[in-house]
Amino acid sequence: MKKTVQIDLAANEKRVPAFDGNVDFHANHSPMGAYMSFTAGHFNAAGGLGVELGRPAGQNIYVGVKKGDRRSRQPLVCLPFFKSAVSPTSAAAAFEVGQATNKQPPGVQSIAVDEIRRHYGWGSDQWVTPQFEFTLYSPFGEIPDPAVANVEAMRAALLPSIVGTLRVDNRQGTETLTGVFAIDFLDPGARLLNLGKDTSAAPRLGFAWKRKLGVAGTIQGGSDDSLFAIQRWSVAEGIADVNHVHALGTIGGLAFEVPPGEIRVLHLAIGVYLDGVVTTGLEGRYQYTRYYTGLEQVLSTALDRSAELRTKARNLDAQLLASKLSADQQFLIAHATRSYYANTQLLDIGGEPMFIVNEGEYCMMNTLDLSIDQAFWELDRNPWVVRNILDSFSRDYSYIDQVKTRTGELRTGGITFTHDIGVNNNFSAPGTSSYELRELKGCFSFMTQEQLCNWILLAACYVAKTNDLKWLAENAHLIESCATSMRARANSRTGVMTCDSDRCGGGSEITTYDSLDESLGQARANTYIAVKCWASWLALDMLRRMQDESPTDSLADIIAAHLSTAVVDGVIPAVLEKDNPGYVSRILPVAEALIYPAYWLGCLSSKHEDARDALCRALNSPFINVIAKHTKALLLDPQKRNLFPDGGIRLSSTSNNSWMS
Repeated sequence: MKKTVQIDLAANEKRVPAFDGNVDFHANHSPMGAYMSFTAGHFNAAGGLGVELGRPAGQNIYVGVKKGDRRSRQPLVCLPFFKSAVSPTSAAAAFEVGQATNKQPPGVQSIAVDEIRRHYGWGSDQWVTPQFEFTLYSPFGEIPDPAVANVEAMRAALLPSIVGTLRVDNRQGTETLTGVFAIDFLDPGARLLNLGKDTSAAPRLGFAWKRKLGVAGTIQGGSDDSLFAIQRWSVAEGIADVNHVHALGTIGGLAFEVPPGEIRVLHLAIGVYLDGVVTTGLEGRYQYTRYYTGLEQVLSTALDRSAELRTKARNLDAQLLASKLSADQQFLIAHATRSYYANTQLLDIGGEPMFIVNEGEYCMMNTLDLSIDQAFWELDRNPWVVRNILDSFSRDYSYIDQVKTRTGELRTGGITFTHDIGVNNNFSAPGTSSYELRELKGCFSFMTQEQLCNWILLAACYVAKTNDLKWLAENAHLIESCATSMRARANSRTGVMTCDSDRCGGGSEITTYDSLDESLGQARANTYIAVKCWASWLALDMLRRMQDESPTDSLADIIAAHLSTAVVDGVIPAVLEKDNPGYVSRILPVAEALIYPAYWLGCLSSKHEDARDALCRALNSPFINVIAKHTKALLLDPQKRNLFPDGGIRLSSTSNNSWMS
């Protein structure tokens, strides 16, 4: 006798408004710290489930319905998340040499684009069509400090899975519909999963690719045999044929029938599990392997927590909607958050945690000039992550250099930090990065001065936010070494960086804006770097004052005075060398470093009145008015030299490169 599961099949909670614009774009859907993404959304393009990739996985995704029951030969109508409907006989051809076949199984069709609405929130991503709704939920939150958190808290935060729903509404229909969610992994290795039954006795079925990637699902709203698994070379054949399963197939999927007058909801868990050592140089395992035994346990746990995770995602949607940001700004926040978590991994190295953010398609690990950009996000959620990054750089990825003048004279330099700590899960040798090379004057040269500033600024942000005076005291010697190193690189008269690191050889240092022209490429005498150095000196001074020590012998006022006198027609030149092409360039990043002292001032309590007063003086000095006038001149320039034709902001008046930031 079939058992019917009774559930509430009311429509989902209040939706995010439909996306106003082109809905044809990929988005990452990821848990925290697993370096995994289920990528979907770009029409007629592959996506799917990937781990440790700097790109979409390249799999075909089939999400849709067909008219009729499972044996129906009607075409399967899916969201256009696949490159093409592969012929069901093409993969089998290698096994049928010399045999004729008359098989003509039903194919796959794409839903018309004008029938798709997309609701893109902060925690959910939903596609709505006339016959079904497909929603992915990827909530995020705090990652507890592994050094002090209990097992349950860590287990909850580091579940390497997202959840989803496929809701097929056939209440107005007169014939059965069959729904499906399937992935063509393309490469051999697919297998089926049977995870038993949940507390309502609903079966839990799924499919996986080897031990790494998998999907599990359970049906709400139907009998206990409503859900069935498929594995074939063709998703359509897998549903309709008497043989749903052929172990040679590369497609795994879940399908279910929906009688007329009824609704069915397929709840999905999409997850990964990589056990063992996954890095070189330093041997790291994923931290989640401390709390989960394998892929099946991950997927079962995600299904158990599905309602909770969906609620968290919807709450995030509501927070962003209530933020008073514009629709465009909300999109940028939602999209960037997804991309960020898709590139995070929390490793266990020798029993100690290490948090990694991989640089997108380049897969460079903990790029320091990105770590400082991301500090505000992490300090709001996971302050221990910032401390973790600071400590890993000071322990393994710092070095002592010499500096060279423009005439080639070598002088004592000081401590500084590498651009990154490795690439593609391969840790670099101590004191080196994957990026930086000698004898260059452009991309791939050293960023020695800027990374020194970045470590100082990151430390100041951490201490200001957390008031971790214990960490500050433990690292006081290192912070003093940073001050010595800053001074060694500067012109004592102007305070501006004038010496390149000897690691450059015959080349010269660059900035994080490494793909722009001379205006933001060269670090020496660059005014973007100069203001970053100004902020770094304020940071060093603040950190001393927070320890009730005497103020730092700072170069901040000297830098401010020099830049103020360098103004030409209300604008500070990008490079303060008149023989450099960057001298005539106009750059907006001159103002970038003002955010740091403003942030510190907002964090410091009245207990640090001396440090607060010093920051207030700096932020109310005439130098700030100089920066303000420079910025307004660029943004309001009648010639629009710092604007693209569509109104987008041009970072440099002499470069056509731009970033979403």
